[in-house]
Amino acid sequence: MASFYAYDFIFDSTPSQNFDLKIISFDDGGLFSGTGSSDVNIITQRVLRKSKPYYLGRTQEPVLQFTLTFGRKSAIDAYETDVISKWLFGRSEYKELYILQDDLAGSHFNCFLTKPKKLSIGNLQYAFECTVICDSPFAYLPQTTISGSYTDLTDLEYNTTFYNRSSEDEYLYPQLDFKMGTSGSTISIVNATDNNRTFIFGLSGSPLLADEEISVNNDLQIITSSTELRRLSHFNKNWLRFLPGINELSVSGSLAWFQISPEERLKVGG
Repeated sequence: MASFYAYDFIFDSTPSQNFDLKIISFDDGGLFSGTGSSDVNIITQRVLRKSKPYYLGRTQEPVLQFTLTFGRKSAIDAYETDVISKWLFGRSEYKELYILQDDLAGSHFNCFLTKPKKLSIGNLQYAFECTVICDSPFAYLPQTTISGSYTDLTDLEYNTTFYNRSSEDEYLYPQLDFKMGTSGSTISIVNATDNNRTFIFGLSGSPLLADEEISVNNDLQIITSSTELRRLSHFNKNWLRFLPGINELSVSGSLAWFQISPEERLKVGG
């Protein structure tokens, strides 16, 4: 199982150095201890008198979680404890955690820091221990975006290559945002690498409006329009997805601009 050997971290855009805190361990093992990214739950079904079960598929194991211990050489007084606790614990939504070590390649965890515990020597506190619970089995690589505007679409088509670096052996479903041009109409995205799979908005007889802005969460299959109209019936329901590795894309349509924002995944902890 991999370990965290770094000393510094950033949580919710605030560096641990602001409080002179370092990641520490009080034992001889690595700093990573918890559920890693690589294990899967295999789904099978057995038939009477058949020795080999039928393989139905697999699901990724529960979300990534691990213990994090951090502290400093000087004692942490009550006021500092309150400030640090407000920063790290009891937050209302997932926050980004960066462990500043080279082999994590600038990746981050979307997480809550839970079960906080003060660690003291005598009556003086020197450290905290907590459990990090993430929103998925993975860490996320630095954000990559694919974008274009009307000036890029002079030939009514924008061609690009996206390399999906994710260590997950599954399709990657990105966030897509776009704005229609002054004529409205359609948008089409073809992934030539994925058997020319085509994502189309503005089907025949159902064009989008001029200057309309659309946000598509392809992972959760949620569509939001600036017009507040329901747009699922204007869509061919081929949710945009990327294969692991190279994806050859062609974007066309009456667009003012578009932006594709994939969240590439990194396996952590074996």
